[in-house]
Amino acid sequence: MLDGPAPTDADAARASRFEFAPPRHFVLPAVLLLLSEQPGYGYNLEKDLREFGFGKIDRPTVYRTLALLEQDGLVQSWTEAPTAGKPRRVYGVTPLGERVLRVWMSVIEEERDCLARVLGRYRATGTVDAALAEVEGGWARALDLGWSPVSPISPSPRRVEPLATLPSGTDAGVGTHRVHFRLVPERSVVLLDVRSTVGPISFGAIGVTGALEAEVAADRVSCVNQPAGFIEIALDGLRSGNGLYDAELLRRIDVRRFPIARLELSRCAPLSSANRYRLQGELAFHGVTQPADGTVNVTVKPDGRLVVTGEHVFDIRSFAVPSPTMLMLRIYPDVRVRLQIEAQTDGT
Repeated sequence: MLDGPAPTDADAARASRFEFAPPRHFVLPAVLLLLSEQPGYGYNLEKDLREFGFGKIDRPTVYRTLALLEQDGLVQSWTEAPTAGKPRRVYGVTPLGERVLRVWMSVIEEERDCLARVLGRYRATGTVDAALAEVEGGWARALDLGWSPVSPISPSPRRVEPLATLPSGTDAGVGTHRVHFRLVPERSVVLLDVRSTVGPISFGAIGVTGALEAEVAADRVSCVNQPAGFIEIALDGLRSGNGLYDAELLRRIDVRRFPIARLELSRCAPLSSANRYRLQGELAFHGVTQPADGTVNVTVKPDGRLVVTGEHVFDIRSFAVPSPTMLMLRIYPDVRVRLQIEAQTDGT
C-alpha cells in the first residue's frame, strides 16, 4: 500500500525538470502576422501579442523583435507626421516579410501536428489524469476523433441483451469482502464527444460524484454478489472551451430544469478480458430514464482505490433532446460518453 498524501499540482511542477512556458520564438511570426493585417505602432502591438498567449510580453520585447525583423529586411518603418505631439514610428511588413510569414505558418502547422500527436498518445493512455488534463486544458477539440461525418445512429432504441446470457468468466468470489467506495470528485471526469458540421467538439466536466458497493478480491471485482451504486453528473459544469457552444448545449438539455444526470448500476458480468466487465443499469437524463449498458475497465489499485474507465455511444433523441443547431453549426445526435472515475473506500 502506498504511504503519504496524494501529490498535488504544485508538487508536480516542482518535480519537473523544465519550465512550463510557451515557445517565445513564435513572437517573431506573430508580429509579422499583426503587421500584415495592417501597419502599426510598436506600443499597440504589445496588447495584441498578449492575446496569442506567448507568455510575458512587454514593450522592450516588442521593440527588440521589431529591430530584429527590420534588420533582416522583413519589416520596414517610417515616421508618421503627427497631428499633435511627437512624430511616431510606424511599422509594416515588406514583400520578403510576407513570404517569410507564409513559411512560418507551415512551421507552426507542423509544430501543431507534432504536439497533437503527443496529446493523442497521452489521451490514448486512458488514465484518469489524461481525462482530467483533457478537460482542464480544453485541448480535445484539436484532436481528430475519427468519426464519420454522417450519423449512423438510428433513433430506434437498441435492444439490451440480458446479462444472464453472457459468459460468466472466472469470478468465483472466493476470499472476497464487501467494500463501500465513494467517488473522488476532483479525480472523476466525464467527457462528451460530439460530431458537428464544424468538426468534432468535446465537452467535459470534472466533479462526478457517487458511491459504489462491490465484492473485492485482490485486484478484481467479483460479480457473484452483484455490485450496486450510482453516479451523478452536474450538467452545468460541462465546458468545451467555446462559450457559444456551451451556452447552446446547456440550453438544449434544459439544465435549469434537469441539472443532474444519474446512472444507476443494477447488473454486472465479467468478460473474458482481465478487469473488463459489462454493466447494466438505468440512465436518467433530461427527465427521461432509459436502460443503459456498456463495457468498462475496472482496476483495484494496491492502495485500495477503484479506477473505472469506459465509454458508450448514446442517441440524444432517445432522451427527447433535439440536436443543437446554431447558425451554421449542427450537432449530430450520436454522442460518445467517456467516463473516467476514481473512488476510495468510505472513511479514508
